Amino acid sequence: MAMKNYIKSFFSFSIGTWIRAIIVFFSTPIISYLILPEEFGRASMFTLAYNIALLVTLLGLDQSLVRYYYEEEDKNNVFWSCLFPSVILGFFVSIFFIVFEKSLSIFLYGDYYKGIGYLFAFSLLSGIFQRFNQLSIRMQKRGFLFSFINVILALGNFGGTVVFALTVSRSFYAIIFGQIIGNIFALLVGFFVDKQSRSFSKIDFEKLLEFLKYGIPFIPSSILYWLFSSIDRISLRQFSTFTEIGLYSAAFKIVSIMQLIQVGFTTFWVPLAYEKYNSKAISDNFFEKANSLISAILFIFGLLLLAFKDLIIFLLFAKSYREASYIAPFLILYPIMYMLSETTVLGINFSKKTYWHIVITGVSAFVNFVGNNLLVPFLGAKGAAISTGLSYVVFFTLRTIIAQKYYTMHIKIKRIYMSVILIVIVASLGTFFKASYIYYIFCILVLLIYLLLYKDVISYVKDQMKK
Repeated sequence: MAMKNYIKSFFSFSIGTWIRAIIVFFSTPIISYLILPEEFGRASMFTLAYNIALLVTLLGLDQSLVRYYYEEEDKNNVFWSCLFPSVILGFFVSIFFIVFEKSLSIFLYGDYYKGIGYLFAFSLLSGIFQRFNQLSIRMQKRGFLFSFINVILALGNFGGTVVFALTVSRSFYAIIFGQIIGNIFALLVGFFVDKQSRSFSKIDFEKLLEFLKYGIPFIPSSILYWLFSSIDRISLRQFSTFTEIGLYSAAFKIVSIMQLIQVGFTTFWVPLAYEKYNSKAISDNFFEKANSLISAILFIFGLLLLAFKDLIIFLLFAKSYREASYIAPFLILYPIMYMLSETTVLGINFSKKTYWHIVITGVSAFVNFVGNNLLVPFLGAKGAAISTGLSYVVFFTLRTIIAQKYYTMHIKIKRIYMSVILIVIVASLGTFFKASYIYYIFCILVLLIYLLLYKDVISYVKDQMKK
């Protein structure tokens, strides 16, 4: 596969994420005008319960679909064997929440909101179908269709919320209704455009047991990862002020620029990696080349974001948010180390030793918990950022070391850690010293070092562009 085809594939999967981000950017002020802040809070509590329920009812079978898609000849059988148990469990969970609607409502809100059980049921079932809908298209590597469905999802969500708010009620029900409408529209598009991949196939229960064995460890590991990624805000709520939480949230806006790349890359990379692994024509150094290329892109782009962090904060936020510029630097390690780990963790998934994800995420969450408890009381949001960023270095290290035991990749690990040390130094300067010429000179110096460290990658890219 030529470099231009990889770039085209990455772009096709990413463009939907970028357009969706633009839709959210312009729709947020409109929705915030229609719906009161406390209703947003109620919607967020519903979303929290929904995400946990979705995580459990999927049984990790969404991950099994990804892992076995290229290994099995009958793709429809894999699709339905993975979807069927999740829908059945989702149906029973939905019935449970309808029957105990009042208890659910009081647990979430301390008050009874009629109809919340039915909304939960529709949200959960549509969410399960939508998850497998997108995965089917993703694994076929139909990037532009995948992106189109992402856009439909965002537009349906926005449109459903606005219509409900204007015609029925300006309450959190509108946001939930918008979520359901987005899922339904996305499902309809996926069904009509991808009919051939949805033909019903008899469930293979022997295969299903294998899929469950692979997928179920993802449930606790996903819950742990959710906890891992939430510890910073929990610690800030416990030890700091709402002002610090607001500044911390603003600092994440800089990181969110790289998260757009992260979502696009992960969506594109996972099916490609499994296809290559199951292909007999795989080149010996494909994964090593991919790791080197993404390393160069991430560290150079991350450094540029740190260099221009003050300008980004100035353009996006009011003067009262300027301190966020000194919170953001260490947070840049989160998307960098996560994306890098996606290129090195493959051995765990290839070998189907998915229980290691529980260990890795658990240890990383513990490190982040200790770091936040030590640093937040003294440094506030800066401490949360430092702890979170460095815990992702631990996350990358564990994923890489353990995965190497099952699938050896000759990656240039010393170069990666040298790059990490350099960006940690830049982040330290950006966190504890006001922006000055010395900081910008150091950023330029580190950029030159990166260009030297990754000169082989840069030469490779130049050659491919010439071709």
